Amino acid sequence: PVNLKIFVIPKFIYNVNVIKMQNNQKIIAIFGAGGFLGKYLMRQLTKLDYRIKVATRNPYLKGYLKPLGNPGQIELFKTNIFNPENVKEVLKDCEIAINLVGILHETRKQKFMQVHAQFPYLLSNLCNEIGVSNLVHISSLGVKEGHVSKYMQSKLEGEKNIQNSFKSSTILRPSLIFGAEDKFFNTFASLSQFSPILPLIGGGKTKFSPIYVDDVAKAIVKVLKLNDSKNKIYELGGPENYSFKEMMNILLENIKKKRFLMPIPFSVAKFQSYFLQMMPNPLLTPDQVEMLKYNSIVTGKHSTLEDLGISGKTIQSILPKYIYRFRAGGQFG
Repeated sequence: PVNLKIFVIPKFIYNVNVIKMQNNQKIIAIFGAGGFLGKYLMRQLTKLDYRIKVATRNPYLKGYLKPLGNPGQIELFKTNIFNPENVKEVLKDCEIAINLVGILHETRKQKFMQVHAQFPYLLSNLCNEIGVSNLVHISSLGVKEGHVSKYMQSKLEGEKNIQNSFKSSTILRPSLIFGAEDKFFNTFASLSQFSPILPLIGGGKTKFSPIYVDDVAKAIVKVLKLNDSKNKIYELGGPENYSFKEMMNILLENIKKKRFLMPIPFSVAKFQSYFLQMMPNPLLTPDQVEMLKYNSIVTGKHSTLEDLGISGKTIQSILPKYIYRFRAGGQFG
């Protein structure tokens, strides 16, 4: 009997704590939480005691998200984002919805307009129907009328769909996001392992306002705390602007490699991209070449990271902490 009490009492206390936690917390629905930004955002939200409902195609592959919170704090839902009933199930009882869903290139099953425009339209209408009080949507810096990129056209359409359908939304437009699992620095660092040449598309003159992934997550949390009832747009960029070439030089300096940076005209890059896009994980697509013809920097036409009281991290302060694995001797190289 004594031994039974040792095991039963803690279990009872655990159940009481979970029930108490679930009753007191605000509930947030997150779509696209399994991506690069999602994991950083989840850490921020669970620290603030939010309950999180995660919409995902494959819950059994996203089990790594649950340890980001306390027991019972994160719940995974098998969701087809184009099925209204599935989306409603995730939104049920939620005060806030966050949309992180996005793709970098199209496939036979996923198209830009479908993912970036049609889903936000469905989501915003269902948020209205269910009574969600706030919707936060991640778009992209550089979105504007007349952009030739299909990616950017779809992002703009998604913004319009949300603003026209949901009157209490916040749209965040981040520039190039960097961090331990980023696509940009990790991809080019991998290429440098076997290639003596790295490409500078369009001469490497395109400018970016690269922003640290944890700063984007902090911006989302700050927006939730503001609880602004009006539609608002924030442009999220880091403290400094860099050209494509400057970022490549910073990368090579940090991995201690010398590589020839070859300028490639846009026309040549686009021709090559027709072949590169056929890879399982495309290195370059024709649409990405079109995107590189435009800068991705803060314009000053909308609120920024500073307006949220966040001092962004620079590439130089963060990149050395994770890119060292591409040096000859790793962190000791």
